[in-house]
Amino acid sequence: MLSKLLPILFLQGGRRTYSLCSKVYTIPTSNHTLTGQVLKVPNLNSQKRCFGTHIVVRQKRDRFYTDIGELRAELVYSIRDGVMTIKSTNVPEELGGHGIGKLLAKSALDYALLNGHFIIIRCRFVQHYIDKYEPQYAKYIIN
Repeated sequence: MLSKLLPILFLQGGRRTYSLCSKVYTIPTSNHTLTGQVLKVPNLNSQKRCFGTHIVVRQKRDRFYTDIGELRAELVYSIRDGVMTIKSTNVPEELGGHGIGKLLAKSALDYALLNGHFIIIRCRFVQHYIDKYEPQYAKYIIN
């Protein structure tokens, strides 16, 4: 019943998948599943704004990224001594305004918390995202 009313966060191994149109988010990150954590739904006024059913956010050693067509949006970070430094977010102009940057920011912040890291923000976009949409992350940020 809850899954019909609210977007649910599922945690499993390897990649992050966000469904923008159906408003259900899946974030696989480990080999076990947690349910009941709610993500905020992007403000999508029409189906025309969606790029398809799912946007897959992948992670490499120093970045989270998603490829949509020939375009790549990415968030670059580093981890040292238990601190994740979020350096920059780059979303191509053609993908702007569709919530892709928010998905990358949410992926990085969730990853940091799931792995017990504190966070340093060097990216103005991610700082704005936290201030406006996700103030609960502020207690994990160090200056």
